[in-house]
Amino acid sequence: MSDLYRLVYASKNLLQGPEPEAAAAVRQILDASRRNNAALDVTGALMFNAGAFAQVLEGPRRGVEATFERIQRDLRHDDVTVLQCGPAESRGFANWSMAFVGASRSGQARFSGLATESGFDLARLDGDRVFAMLHGLVLEEEGLPAVETAAAPVPAESGPEPRAVSGLDVAQVRAEIARLRPEPAPPVAAPPPVAPDRAPPAEPAPRRPIGTRGATEAALSVLKAALASERQRTTDLRAEIDALRVALAASEDGLEALRDERDLWAGRAGLLARTLAQEADGVRAAAPVETGDRPPALRETRAA
Repeated sequence: MSDLYRLVYASKNLLQGPEPEAAAAVRQILDASRRNNAALDVTGALMFNAGAFAQVLEGPRRGVEATFERIQRDLRHDDVTVLQCGPAESRGFANWSMAFVGASRSGQARFSGLATESGFDLARLDGDRVFAMLHGLVLEEEGLPAVETAAAPVPAESGPEPRAVSGLDVAQVRAEIARLRPEPAPPVAAPPPVAPDRAPPAEPAPRRPIGTRGATEAALSVLKAALASERQRTTDLRAEIDALRVALAASEDGLEALRDERDLWAGRAGLLARTLAQEADGVRAAAPVETGDRPPALRETRAA
């Protein structure tokens, strides 16, 4: 069974006070989450509004459970309700130690829609839909294209196949941006003198240079594509790490089973050795004693 776990929960928001204070408290939650989650290899996303929190946690089972226990002790949460918990084949938030989503109007509208459908009962929220909503909002609010995050399971005995490591080609990105910059207009040459009885030649239509705004948007498009490529690479690497962790856990389980079997046979061998020793002592005790083996005092008494 995979060691990668996913937990989706919702809770009542107990943050009180004006909006700036609530926003500062949420930043504090995010900072602590990102710091602690990085140490536990836990990733996920958090959404909050005036009434509730919704959060996804994913990573090694122990890390997810430790994080969730800490959340349950947090006095800023109440009525913490688990919506989904169990093994996962891959991470949905491999690039985010804790993404914060839902600040946009569309995000708040989606969350409010789910809350309305559930009758504002946290226990009736659907874990799959909450996960899908948070995952979609992360990509939407960062302006990134959706990417496949599922990874095929790797057999424990074979390990992951070697994969070519590709990085961000900074030189290529710079060249693309330079190509999209507006070119300076060429100097306008003075027209040649025209005879009074001849019409001036028709001039070719000037090439329209790319405007500054268009070049900026194109450059941002290039950078977003490069960022999406890097995020996909990070996702692939984390999937390989998770697969290796599963393979290591399986190997450790196999090693523990071999140790148990070794201890069992060692115990049986020790019991057999003690039984044989007791049998040998019994045989020696029952054997007749030869005259030459009798103690000296016994031989002298009989001679008298």
